[in-house]
Amino acid sequence: MIMPGHSEGGVRATGGQVDEMVMAMIDSAYDKNEDTQEMIGSALLELGRKQPALVLSSCYTYLKKHSKLNHGHRVVILNAIEKILKETLDELKESLAADLIAQASEELTESKEVVPEWQTAASGVLVAVGKKYCTLVMENLVAKFQPGVMPHFFVVQTMANLATANSFGIVPFLNVVLGTMLPLLGMAKHDNMKWVFSSALGKFSEAILDYVVNIEKAPDPNVKKEAFAGEIYSAYDILFNVWLQSKEAKLRLAIVDALGNMAHIMSRENLEEQLPRLISGILNLYKKHAAESFHITQGLCMVLDAAVQGECTILEPHLDLVLNNLFTQACSLPDFNVPGSIKNHNEVLRCFSVIATAFSDRLVGYLLTKLETSNERTKIATLIIFKQLINTGGEAMENKKALIVSGLKGLALNETNNKVKKVIAQVVSAMAHHGHLEEEGGQLMVDFVIRQCSLPDDTKTRSNDPEYVSNWALRKMCENVLHLITTTIEGIDVVLWPYLLEFLLPVQHTDAMGVICKNVAFLASQKRENNDEDYMIDFEDKANVPKPTAMIARLIVLAGRPTNGGNRGLHVLQAMQGLSPNLNEGLVELWDTVIPKLVQYLEGAEDEKWNQKNWEDLALKMLSKSLDEVNDEDWIEELGAVMGEQIPLYTNYPEEKNFIFKCIGIIMRKSTKKEFVNKHLTVLFNSVNHTHQVEREGVAIAFGFAASSHLDSVLTKLESVAKNEMAKKSSGFLGFLKEKATSSDTDLEKIKATTMLCYGFVTLYAPATLIVSRIEATIMRSITPHFSHVKDNMVKQNLIRTVELIGKALHPDHLMQTHSLTNRGELLGHMQGYMKAEGTAHLPSETRALAMNACATLVKLDPILSDAELFDLIKTSTDCVFPLPLDGTTGKKGKEDPDQQLEHEVLLESTLEALDDLLKEILLKNLSPAGLESIFKHLVPWMLSIHEHERLRAIRTTHTLLQCYLEKFEFGMGSGSPVFTTLQLLLGRLIPRCTDSEVDIRQLSIETVQTTLKIQLRYEGNPPGHKDQMVDALPTLKDRVKKNDPNLLFSVINDLSKVLAKKVPSGQLQGLVDLLMQGLLDSQSHSSSGACVALNSLFKSRGGELHEQVSRLIRELHDKLALITYPQTRTGTLRAIRTLATHHLISVVTALLNFRLPYDEHIVDCWKTLAQDAQLTNSIFSHILELLSRSLPYEEKASNNDKEDPIRTACQLPLAATSALHVIFQVEETEAQVLQNYNRLFVSLLIEICSMLDVQPPKEKKDDTKEETKSPRGKKGAQPKEVKLVPSNMCVEAFKGLLERSKSEGVMEDLDAENTWENLQNKETFTEAVTTLARSVCTHQGECVAKLVSCLTPVFTSLYDPQRIGAVAFCAELIQQRCAGDLTLVELLMNSLLGRLVDSNHKVRMVCIRGLGNVSSVGSEQVQKFSTTVLSAMMAGMDDKDDIDDDITLEAMEGLSKLLEQINESHIRAILINISLKIRPCFEKDKEAVRAAAFTLFGNLSKFGDGPSRAPFLEQIHTNFVSLLLHLNDPEEQVQKSCKFALRLLGPLMGSTAINGMFQKHLLEDARLHYGEFMNDLSKIIIKDIPDKVNFYVMGCVSFFKSQWPEIKCNAAMFAGFLMGNLSKDKHTLVSKEHVCGALILLLKDSSPSVRSKAAEAMSWLYDY
Repeated sequence: MIMPGHSEGGVRATGGQVDEMVMAMIDSAYDKNEDTQEMIGSALLELGRKQPALVLSSCYTYLKKHSKLNHGHRVVILNAIEKILKETLDELKESLAADLIAQASEELTESKEVVPEWQTAASGVLVAVGKKYCTLVMENLVAKFQPGVMPHFFVVQTMANLATANSFGIVPFLNVVLGTMLPLLGMAKHDNMKWVFSSALGKFSEAILDYVVNIEKAPDPNVKKEAFAGEIYSAYDILFNVWLQSKEAKLRLAIVDALGNMAHIMSRENLEEQLPRLISGILNLYKKHAAESFHITQGLCMVLDAAVQGECTILEPHLDLVLNNLFTQACSLPDFNVPGSIKNHNEVLRCFSVIATAFSDRLVGYLLTKLETSNERTKIATLIIFKQLINTGGEAMENKKALIVSGLKGLALNETNNKVKKVIAQVVSAMAHHGHLEEEGGQLMVDFVIRQCSLPDDTKTRSNDPEYVSNWALRKMCENVLHLITTTIEGIDVVLWPYLLEFLLPVQHTDAMGVICKNVAFLASQKRENNDEDYMIDFEDKANVPKPTAMIARLIVLAGRPTNGGNRGLHVLQAMQGLSPNLNEGLVELWDTVIPKLVQYLEGAEDEKWNQKNWEDLALKMLSKSLDEVNDEDWIEELGAVMGEQIPLYTNYPEEKNFIFKCIGIIMRKSTKKEFVNKHLTVLFNSVNHTHQVEREGVAIAFGFAASSHLDSVLTKLESVAKNEMAKKSSGFLGFLKEKATSSDTDLEKIKATTMLCYGFVTLYAPATLIVSRIEATIMRSITPHFSHVKDNMVKQNLIRTVELIGKALHPDHLMQTHSLTNRGELLGHMQGYMKAEGTAHLPSETRALAMNACATLVKLDPILSDAELFDLIKTSTDCVFPLPLDGTTGKKGKEDPDQQLEHEVLLESTLEALDDLLKEILLKNLSPAGLESIFKHLVPWMLSIHEHERLRAIRTTHTLLQCYLEKFEFGMGSGSPVFTTLQLLLGRLIPRCTDSEVDIRQLSIETVQTTLKIQLRYEGNPPGHKDQMVDALPTLKDRVKKNDPNLLFSVINDLSKVLAKKVPSGQLQGLVDLLMQGLLDSQSHSSSGACVALNSLFKSRGGELHEQVSRLIRELHDKLALITYPQTRTGTLRAIRTLATHHLISVVTALLNFRLPYDEHIVDCWKTLAQDAQLTNSIFSHILELLSRSLPYEEKASNNDKEDPIRTACQLPLAATSALHVIFQVEETEAQVLQNYNRLFVSLLIEICSMLDVQPPKEKKDDTKEETKSPRGKKGAQPKEVKLVPSNMCVEAFKGLLERSKSEGVMEDLDAENTWENLQNKETFTEAVTTLARSVCTHQGECVAKLVSCLTPVFTSLYDPQRIGAVAFCAELIQQRCAGDLTLVELLMNSLLGRLVDSNHKVRMVCIRGLGNVSSVGSEQVQKFSTTVLSAMMAGMDDKDDIDDDITLEAMEGLSKLLEQINESHIRAILINISLKIRPCFEKDKEAVRAAAFTLFGNLSKFGDGPSRAPFLEQIHTNFVSLLLHLNDPEEQVQKSCKFALRLLGPLMGSTAINGMFQKHLLEDARLHYGEFMNDLSKIIIKDIPDKVNFYVMGCVSFFKSQWPEIKCNAAMFAGFLMGNLSKDKHTLVSKEHVCGALILLLKDSSPSVRSKAAEAMSWLYDY
């Protein structure tokens, strides 16, 4: 045994192979592939952890011997040394350390020029060693650091880095180093040397400070920083006075950084002496190095920190200079995209914090003067500094609170810039948290925040300024600030309570009411709950706090619009409840009960379902109850007066103004004081903005509320307005109009609109007993003159609203008596005139909807309108609504924005609802079939419109009317007609719409049909809740028509027609049929088809009732057939004609076969028509099958090129017959006949598919017998388009049709799942497709197998190769499937296949081999019977000389694998080893399927490895074991799975329980294998259980180092590495380690980067060789 020792060149050699491997890896370390380079470096590191001395010394030796080595290579090696040292430094011997130091030192200084990457790597090695052997390193470095000689750049930098890494080690050398360095400073000419000296001095100073701070751990506790003060000061003198003047920016920044640390070492006297110049020098750098401000500021901060230590005041004379320069830096606000900018800004703020510890008075005064400027940046910077000082100032800033508040007060009051205000808000937040707001003037800061909460939304588009602060952003921020101050700061209520209440009334804070009330609610609720002493407010003492009634008035109005002001309602209500004891003791109990319920209502409300009217009713009810609860007339009057005074607060808030009007109306209703009521009626009318509808409605409702108690006063006021404000004089308007300065017609019209609406609500809300006497004499007399010649749309709309309100007021249900309105006809005329004036090009306003609503209220009144009046009203209303476009409110070109679009949709929907309501009221006045028909006849033209939206609207209206009819008509009560005569008209028009192109129309039409039939059921005498199974099932059709699938729609209409056939009375059948025939020509093709299907169904079910009309019906249908273009409609019409035709179509079969392929739609229709007759179908099948059996499939012609296959052209007749079958199979009625002839059809079509593989279509031939078809009008029909035929596809489609028609769903699903249809048409995949087909037939149609075999076996001797291949492939799979249990067929098929083993066709032989192998699935008895023959066939198959692509070999191996499961050992013993030898070459075949089959077969041979053949077979296992393990990680997944399978079977034969256990546990087929971990664990078990085979396996791995696959090479290298790496040292002699290690070394030169990487990784395991 060779002992480790020192070999030549300094390598700490082990004497083993690892020495060479380490050298080889070092030699390859600079790989051209970066990943490989990294892997080799990792491998070296791994070896270095185990053999640090060897690897480090080898690296050292390699570097020493190869002096000309590429710099990049040297860097890689030096980096590896550094990494190893960092992990194994404790094991490093001094002698090796000395070698490494020497080599690294030489690398460091070999080049006089600076080569950063190389010398940095060398420096890293020295620093790494220096952490343990600092003395050795420093001695080496000091030797290169001689007095009077300028040192190498990296010598100084290495000492500097070592100072950071090991301060305890380097400080003892600093006196010497500094002594040598100081004279050299003056000699330094180059900036890079000056830079490194500066950097070193800074790090030396840091090391001294670190040493002193941790003196208790230091080796020498006597070291003081004063010992270095002199040298540092001397160095400072040169750095500051000489070098700082350099033009090199990087140098100056390094000097500043160093000076900051050096200032802490200098003596106090020197520092005080140098401070003026030092500060000045550092500050001057800002001008030259703006981009590097952070380093300058960092250095300055350290100098300032040194200057203020121990409350020293040496900085005071220079304070102004420092502050001015720092402030300039602070004004450069940070750019958050530039990290350096942020760091500098934070460092500047830290400087101010440092200064504040000693000079807080001066600093605050300085900053306050800066706030007097108008410059935005200056203000922002000052405020940011104040925030810093408030947050970090501590005791030094404690006595400056009042000064700061006083100084910021003016800025908070007057600032207009949002950017500045944003920072002020941040400062206020900081002030609040540190107790500043309790100082005098602190409340002004709160005022500032609330004013920002009131900011309006931005009026301009966003600025391009990236720092732009929008009003919205500032508002949201201040809302958060106020809430945080209120809720998180203890004791803040001293500042805020009750001060926040002062903000409730000012109009400028209206938009902030949500957040104000939120915080008021928090404070009030908390104080009320805690029963605080200061909760109850002394309103006399707190004069600025609003009085209780003022707060109640304000809060109730704000609560009336809870969704405004940022959903303020919740907070306003909570504030009201919290404040209630302060507002009125009489309200406390009521509000404590009601307000929580209102809060709950708001919290549960959803935005989409919000109902403002319901909420207002609740709020007004609460107000009314509050008035009742207090029950004090004076208080009520005071509250009303205050509300009247607060109306101006809502000048710009029309919705709130609307609500305050209503509140005053409620108070007037409650009040008994006439003077108060009259005064406030005037106040209300004078306060309303007549241009705003919301305000107009508010004041009108208020007048209505007042009228309920003071009708005459209100009417007097309105008459006064009409007389004084709406009348013109020759000299102009009356004084009121002059005072109001509204002299234009427009303003007069708007006042008129308000007045008219007031009359409407007064009529509605006035007492019923009084209004009858006032309506004609006062109200109608006042408003009637204004209906004519209305120009202003607003006046028009309010006149209409007034009419509607009057109609509601005069309804008997409201009046409790009957009253006839004499002006009704005139009013209806005006309403219709307004509707007509609107036009239909667009929908600009709600005028027509309002007019229809008004008409509806008038229609309700008695007496009923005349027929002429109703006709005009219905026509006018439908004509002005149905044509309206779906989008666009203005008719202008251009795209609407989403808000406009939504507004239009709402307007359109309300208009349609208004029409429906009007028509329902008309119907209810004449609820009879005649009344319904009078309306429906107006809807029919719209139901037939070409525009979808018009049809939908007409159907929707029809459905609404019928639903109303069903609900309201009193059936069986003697009213109206005893027969529902409108039934035929309704159904005839609705049925085509049930298959409309628009899904909404279809669904609604079906629903409407159901309603129609329900009405008919009621007419038949059935009770209201009667259940009719057919009618009640119609909603299921509604769900089915959601899809636009024509077939689905036709099935729906067919089902619907069955219902109609049962429900339509005989007397209305003819009329329905006539309407349906008109429906055949519907403009919507789907609808015409729907009508056709319904017609067919009626003919089929009720045709007997139409016998007298048959001749006329056939003529009409025939005439319409030429005009129908939609295919489904044509098909349905043909079926209708067939119903009345004779059965003589079989005679045209031969003629149909002569038509050109593919068949056109007319021929297809004929075939389908024929096939629907069951008696004809059997005759057709027999005829076609006979044709197919007698006809030649194709004609063959030699190719021009002898090397190519002959050209095959399909014959016309078999293709035509096949196409006919395809069409017939599509007819559902042929199913029974298809099943009867299934086996013959199946085999014939399968053989046709085989025959048409790669066959060209038949040549075109002229059809002399064919004539051009003419339409009934004499026009020529269109010529068919040229279509390229694909014979194979035609046959496949026919076969698919056969399976579909025979309901072979299982077979179809199997074929679909495996893409069999395409594979059947591809020569390469054809046999697999036939195999799939046979397997599926056995699975799903086993009863057919025997008959199919009898039809197929004659084809084995066919003259055509494709037919033989298909037949043999099909039968081969039948054997695999055990002939579906009919084992008597197996022998017949086996003999047939054996007869084809000598077939001339290669593919026939291949599928024969497959079929013979399939005998394994039949059972042991059959296997033993044919074993000898089949084994011989398989062995022969593996030797087939014509098998170039290994296809037959593959089949033979797969067949053998299956046979081995069944065969006896005696049959295989003689050839077991022969099989093993035959398949071994297949392990490395290019074709993955062959490799996979070979491994699987070898695994299956294991069955015979435990008997008499155990010994020779075990040897085969060992021989192939390495190959199996390496291919476990094969590039192909199929091969991996085969190897897993084989190893699981072979494991029990290995003689090792542990190995077998691993195989069974980890080699699961679909489990993911962690290959590396698995092989490593396996190698340990191999070594333990079968050590005698280790070398055999290792050498086997080496043989794979030349594999064609890089992956296998990688696997082999790793397996060898694992085996040898896990082998204990005493067993190393068992392996040929020299040979293996040499081979691994060669792999480092492989062309594949992955192989080189794995070779290096494998070597890392061999550290002990």
